[in-house]
Amino acid sequence: MFRAALGTRMREIDSTAINRRGISGEILMERAGESLTDVILNKIEEETALSDKKKITEKTTDCVIVCGGGNNGGDGYVAARLLENAGKKVKLYSLSDPEKLTGDAKLNYQRYIDMKGEVTELKKEWAPEIFKKEAENSLTVVDAVFGTGLARTVEGLAKDVIESINSCSSYTISVDIPSGVSADSGRILGTAVKADCTVTFQMNKYGMCVQPGRDMAGNIIVTDIGLPQDLCDENRGTVCVPEKKDIVQMIPERRTDMNKGNAGKVLIVAGNRGMAGAAVLAAGAAYRSGAGLVRVAAVWDVLQTVQSAIPEATCLILNEDVNNNIEMISEEADNYDAVVIGPGLGKSRETGILVKYLLKNIKKPMVLDADGINLICDEPEILRKCKAPVVLTPHPGEMGRLLGISAGEVNENRPEIAQKFAAEYNIVLVLKGAGSLTACQDGTVYLNCTGNSAMATAGSGDVLSGITGAFLAAGIPAGKAAAAAVYVHGMSGDFCREKIGEHGTIASDIAEKTAEVMKVLTE
Repeated sequence: MFRAALGTRMREIDSTAINRRGISGEILMERAGESLTDVILNKIEEETALSDKKKITEKTTDCVIVCGGGNNGGDGYVAARLLENAGKKVKLYSLSDPEKLTGDAKLNYQRYIDMKGEVTELKKEWAPEIFKKEAENSLTVVDAVFGTGLARTVEGLAKDVIESINSCSSYTISVDIPSGVSADSGRILGTAVKADCTVTFQMNKYGMCVQPGRDMAGNIIVTDIGLPQDLCDENRGTVCVPEKKDIVQMIPERRTDMNKGNAGKVLIVAGNRGMAGAAVLAAGAAYRSGAGLVRVAAVWDVLQTVQSAIPEATCLILNEDVNNNIEMISEEADNYDAVVIGPGLGKSRETGILVKYLLKNIKKPMVLDADGINLICDEPEILRKCKAPVVLTPHPGEMGRLLGISAGEVNENRPEIAQKFAAEYNIVLVLKGAGSLTACQDGTVYLNCTGNSAMATAGSGDVLSGITGAFLAAGIPAGKAAAAAVYVHGMSGDFCREKIGEHGTIASDIAEKTAEVMKVLTE
């Protein structure tokens, strides 16, 4: 498992290291430039060998470097100096007046000039055809324009230069993050460099772990430049990215003497007239994820469909009397290890009364999803009254309704919103979407990197609810149960894409593939 940092947090770590820990900014920039240079030199060697093998005409330059006006550009100046010291041919362009540089970037520009290095300021000498020719005739192109601090739309000359870099066929290396990608969201801010490789410092950046930033970064190389590890290990402003081996450790081994009673029992309160499929998907996924016994509580119309589709599921027949339903479900919940509430329930007043009562009174770990979430949007404070761990699984629209903001505003700042909400309401929050986030009460946030667009299909979230319920019933702590469920859910979607394709996958396919994923993770 590795950590990735938001750009805002990475800058805080830099500042704390320099201003409070006494670590020299000059030394940090030199280390960054050295690690960047090592990658460039290795690539130059590879490209040279390839050119010789294919008898391609020798290129005129080893490396074209384009520097911006900040510390990202300073890293580029360090690399230019070290490359020339190594006997390489370098062509360096600047997008700003180098004389206006400050701090360590200014220092390294001056060192490059003192060794007779030449800098072409593009603001004065922008000639697209000349720049493109230089870039095309170079073994490598280094993008040192914008770093993790970029928060505005890329326009004007910077936009033209980035598009020129993207139009050439030379191997492109970005410094810390591809210019134009937001380190805090992964969004492309107008335009962005499409790198073949990104050399990033100390920690991966959140914006390169989620789409579309991930697609722009190419091969990501993380290099240690000596920032304090304790700062990098803090939860604030960082996310943990689990890998397969981490998920394997979260899922308990099945004992040889297991039976349906101790393999995990899940009670699912789901489905309504016209929405029976939600209950079917959640129940099927729970069984495919290892649950020993799954019981669905719903009205008889729904249960007829459930029994036909999932004959292994048992049923609790509800009626129109909300008080009677509350009594039956509350009594039944005592016999189960986890409860899933919400998929396809509907949003009637009576259902709202039921959901709120169950949240306040059930003492078993719960998953609240779909309509279950919508029914508490007028009273999110009820989450503070829960007597057992709760996993909330909203998509951005539902999250926005809980907070009184738009889905777009949620997606602008997903990690911080998820982390803050989980801590404030003492729950585990799964904020669904491309790169789903699982935020825990202690501030830990897991970023999921499995899954694909094949999962953009109705009912996919119901499958996730069932998997999460099964993992809670197996005794996995709520935060890890949710993170593991999201990973398994996404991996099931990846299996579907491979076998069925992105356009034809439906939610029941994802539930079905969950069994294969569990086999891969546990054998």
